[in-house]
Amino acid sequence: MSKYCPRIHHGLTLSDIEKNLLSYSVCCWADQLIQTQNKIDFFHPDLVDLRAKNQKQLLPESFCAKCVVQEDTGKKSMRLGYAETHGEETYNPGIQYLDIDIDYTCNLACVTCGPKYSTTWRNELGIKGIGVRPNIGDFIKTKLQKLDLSSLQELRIWGGEPFLTLTHKQILQHLVDSTDVSKIKLMYNTNGTQRIDQSTKELIEKFKFARISFSIDGTGDQFEYLRYPARWSEVAENLLWWQKNLPHNSMLSLTVTASILSVLYLDRVYDWCKQNFSRSVFGDDIEIYTHQAFGIYGLETMPDSMIAYFKSKTNYCQPWLQELSILGQQQHNLEKVISELSKNDHRRNLNLATVMPEVAEFIRYQKGHQQPRASSP
Repeated sequence: MSKYCPRIHHGLTLSDIEKNLLSYSVCCWADQLIQTQNKIDFFHPDLVDLRAKNQKQLLPESFCAKCVVQEDTGKKSMRLGYAETHGEETYNPGIQYLDIDIDYTCNLACVTCGPKYSTTWRNELGIKGIGVRPNIGDFIKTKLQKLDLSSLQELRIWGGEPFLTLTHKQILQHLVDSTDVSKIKLMYNTNGTQRIDQSTKELIEKFKFARISFSIDGTGDQFEYLRYPARWSEVAENLLWWQKNLPHNSMLSLTVTASILSVLYLDRVYDWCKQNFSRSVFGDDIEIYTHQAFGIYGLETMPDSMIAYFKSKTNYCQPWLQELSILGQQQHNLEKVISELSKNDHRRNLNLATVMPEVAEFIRYQKGHQQPRASSP
């Protein structure tokens, strides 16, 4: 099977604004980042070397470790997803896929996130002095404006929560003013707590197509635990508003993070969508995309007893989860999981065992306890 990756030759992700430094790489999964205080160099020596290696059918782990791990377990990686939609292998470098992840203003402190990407997390932990976003006018003038975006086909805007600030609108307006956006697909990832005004709607409608995806990992009190301090009733109402009021060139979807905390309850998300959120006002299907959490709440930390229980759930949420590489891929680190959950619960006056009792049982969690017991359920 070919190891060609469209993102290596045609992708650029801009992220991690900090102290006038911007980090960039070929995609949001890349482990190796390049930092700059000046212009972004799409032909940086490290990227040129990466492209040369990929032409030789290599996927260097310094950039591509996450995709390599997924493919080694027979699962669909980001690379394979892009290869399917990109079509013919093309090696002449040019920016076709651009991700912008530079504004970390966010009104939530989701359990599987952290202070790097959320101002609410920073406020909760009392962390100060970390950059939130660049001066957007300067960013456009000194960074974005100097990129050759004449071949751009897809723009993804991340956060933080992108609809909380004007950053995204200023970026869209720059593109409208400087290039033919009728050829560009636009992608947003949002937490569902926000709606858009008429001017934003009209701006989005200038693009070829827009997909607006909502991060929803649960329903009811489980959603509120995972996406603290959001309220499920308010988010559900917002989703129904979007269902009826989305821009005319847009489709909606859900992005579900499968973590050790959420994975046993994803059927509730599926059932809610089936009953309430299956089609837009234009009759388009509202699709569900699942990706797995990385880090301490990743599925690779599932204990053996939880793995056995998960495997017993025949056809559970298929085809959502059949593409995930899961189930104890790494050494369990439940001590770290329990320690972090205990600290979160103490600060937020919550209790995992009340909201997700099955998960608490499998990992032997009790609020206030920092160490798991040795026995298995």
